[in-house]
Amino acid sequence: MRLSIPLIALFAATAWAAQSPTSSTSSALRNRPWSSNIVLPQSRAFHVDRQAPAVRVNHVRADILLVDGVATTTLDVAVVNQSDRDSMAELLLPVPDGAVVSGFDFEGKAADSTAVVLARDEARSTFDSIVARLRDPALLEFAGAALVRSSVLPVPKLGTQMVRVRYEHIMPVEGSRWDYVLPRSESLASDVQWDVTVEVRSARSIADVYSPTHDLPRVNGDAHRVSLRARAGMPMEAGPLRVSVLLGEGPLSTTLFTSADAEGPGGWFLLLAGIGEARADAVLPPREVTLVLDRSGSMAGNKFDQARAAARQVIEGLAVGEAIQIIDYSDTVERFAAEPVVKSADTLPALRAYLDGLTTNGGTNLAGALEAALAAPVGAGRFPVVLVLTDGLATVGEKREHMIRAQVETANAHGRRVFTFGVGNDVNASLLDAVAVQSRARATYVRPDEDVEVAVGRVFKDLSGPTVTDLALAVRSASGNADTRIVRDIYPRVMPDLYRSDRLVVVGRYTAAEGARFELKGKRAGVEATWTLDYDFARALPRNDFVRRLWAMRRIAGLEDELRLAGADPSKLAALKDDARFSEIASEMLTLATRFGILTNSTAFLALEGTQLGNGSALLAEACSSALQQADARSGLGSVVSQQNIALNRSQAWVNGANCQYGADGVMQTTNAVQTVQGRTFFRRGSQWIDGRLALAEGVTAPDRVIEFGTPEYMALVNHLSTRGQAGQLSIGGEILLRDGNETILVRPPSAAVEPVEAQAPVDDGC
Repeated sequence: MRLSIPLIALFAATAWAAQSPTSSTSSALRNRPWSSNIVLPQSRAFHVDRQAPAVRVNHVRADILLVDGVATTTLDVAVVNQSDRDSMAELLLPVPDGAVVSGFDFEGKAADSTAVVLARDEARSTFDSIVARLRDPALLEFAGAALVRSSVLPVPKLGTQMVRVRYEHIMPVEGSRWDYVLPRSESLASDVQWDVTVEVRSARSIADVYSPTHDLPRVNGDAHRVSLRARAGMPMEAGPLRVSVLLGEGPLSTTLFTSADAEGPGGWFLLLAGIGEARADAVLPPREVTLVLDRSGSMAGNKFDQARAAARQVIEGLAVGEAIQIIDYSDTVERFAAEPVVKSADTLPALRAYLDGLTTNGGTNLAGALEAALAAPVGAGRFPVVLVLTDGLATVGEKREHMIRAQVETANAHGRRVFTFGVGNDVNASLLDAVAVQSRARATYVRPDEDVEVAVGRVFKDLSGPTVTDLALAVRSASGNADTRIVRDIYPRVMPDLYRSDRLVVVGRYTAAEGARFELKGKRAGVEATWTLDYDFARALPRNDFVRRLWAMRRIAGLEDELRLAGADPSKLAALKDDARFSEIASEMLTLATRFGILTNSTAFLALEGTQLGNGSALLAEACSSALQQADARSGLGSVVSQQNIALNRSQAWVNGANCQYGADGVMQTTNAVQTVQGRTFFRRGSQWIDGRLALAEGVTAPDRVIEFGTPEYMALVNHLSTRGQAGQLSIGGEILLRDGNETILVRPPSAAVEPVEAQAPVDDGC
């Protein structure tokens, strides 16, 4: 029997009242002096008593259970004492408003084992006193949150103290969506290892469980229970952990996240659509798969053996009754049959034999193969998919990229989804990407040391059941009338198909605080359908920073795609640098990168120590030069890497604050020279962090005012920024050069804490 949320809230409050300490215990806990160390798991441990041994946090396990709108968060914290003397510590934990502690325990209990919740006002005064005493601004990041304070924890010498705290709260509700937040530090300096699991249970069906802030893959689940887990061995992305649960409302469920622009009218939006689990009795259209295999001379050997194995895997994976065609090409284009054949016990031996008989030789007639795959009619009621494998540039037939693009668009009159696979580094990644995306599919790149069969198998598995296809989005006025002014800069430009347990993430900008109606049209299991969502943008607040960052990532990817398209025609490439539109694109990418802290192919130089900020004209010249190189690159490792980074930003569904992207060597890396705190970006130069809004100005290195930590001016600035929820910007280590209104302020940290921050190369962390 499903409890209503108010009844659950009453139950949680009653349980808390039964377990909470007496008022006298609570008062004593609040008023006693602080212990030797303060443990803040979301950040680190703070050393209060310099005479006592310091402790540190080296691991946190977070188990999050979301059941019908009630969140239970359990944190297991490992506190380490590396000295040869026992030490003491206590826990300080920022929690959401209304949270109640339902459990607190640690090993080797002392006289008591208690924890109390400090409300916002009390928490703020607690933070202020600790910051002033420790001369450490790091705690300012959590100013404005409620706090849990624990009793004293004994931490044995050369040992580890395990602490467990559990709290519960009612999640905010937005329509059919629950929103959960776990406060965590946005600082890149934290080296605490986090393991996170999220389990969602709901009496209603679950359409999607989505984290816009962290990469939390789904590990299992069904219509009423879903589990997510952070990737094992991967560093946990900095910043608060957000999880939203979208409940099912028919075959496609939608919700909207918004973020108002504090600097002008309008703002940003993110439309999330989830399809959840397909019904067991859902009838999906049978597939018609066309395999397009490159058998040119360069594919000889292991590559073609893998490609053939991948093709065999696809054929065997088709259901009896689905259709298959094989097109193989080198100088010439051949095919298995005049038209696709239906898989059956009779046709399967011939298909296998045809694959086994293929040999490699000659050049690469890619254009001819694509035309042959796309031109044939599609069988009635079938869902048409093309899988294209190639390892090189077009060398036979039409070789010009811009002409091949145009031919493919014209030839694909039957709406085939073209999934492309570039094998090795000699492919035209820009062409393969464009062909795939335009057809509502995607491109995959297989490195020389990777297995083609595995890559194809991974994609083909996702195609096991498309459930929502041919999507198109229209945004109308609140009355339902057509209106082209309400929103702009919507991404993706071409809506992808949604497969089993898939989601759609659409971002864009809205122009005014007025009502709008979002209308999605498409086909569900082959049947046309329309879904609508009404929203009043006047409700939007300047929060949900992830919305604007995700929009900016996709906007930059769109601009880089535009440049790559311009470079597809060699006859126009030379004139590109003199084109006014080229300068506009480079300038917009640079502005977005400095405002939102997003590194891209064309703006990666912003993270380099030698790049001088505060010289907008020089930075624009650098961005133009870099963008021109990107537009010109058509093949090779650098070109493949660039296209992969564009694809990452184009499809990114979480904030990627560490700027995880492919480096020049093709290996994933992050940077610690850029960080975003509470929606504002800072770039590191030596021991100083520079506000991204100052990067493009001219000569701003001389501040209008210098403020020392701990002075009345400093506290006034803290209070001023707190009113906007931005006091955490002062928690970054080192000097901070920031812009507040029309004033440039240099904030100097405590004198004992002024240490040069050693510049580091990008980090290969396997993200």
